[in-house]
Amino acid sequence: MKQVCQLNASGYFIGLASAQESPLEPGVFLLPGGSIDTAPPAIPEGQRAKWNGAWVLENLPQPEPEPAAPELTYAEKRMAEYPSLLDYIDGVVKSDQAQIDKYISECLAVKAKYPKP
Repeated sequence: MKQVCQLNASGYFIGLASAQESPLEPGVFLLPGGSIDTAPPAIPEGQRAKWNGAWVLENLPQPEPEPAAPELTYAEKRMAEYPSLLDYIDGVVKSDQAQIDKYISECLAVKAKYPKP
């Protein structure tokens, strides 16, 4: 068995792989797909190695910034803060006018907080 360099589809070094000796040809090693029989590169922090007939070191690409979350519409903001409709239904079933009025006033407060544009 022999250690060889494994490359990804773009030719970048991703680690070591094992090449097995051919059972039919002693001294000949069968390389795994995408690997090369060469010494691994010394890769400094913040860089990566690419095989281009010889090792070429490149700076690691900077990650793309996360896209900003879209601004919620007034309707979405309202939906997140409205009280549970079950509170209203419970008040109706019990004929509890105070509970019904409380539900309505909480809804109106949310509407005032997030008015229609």
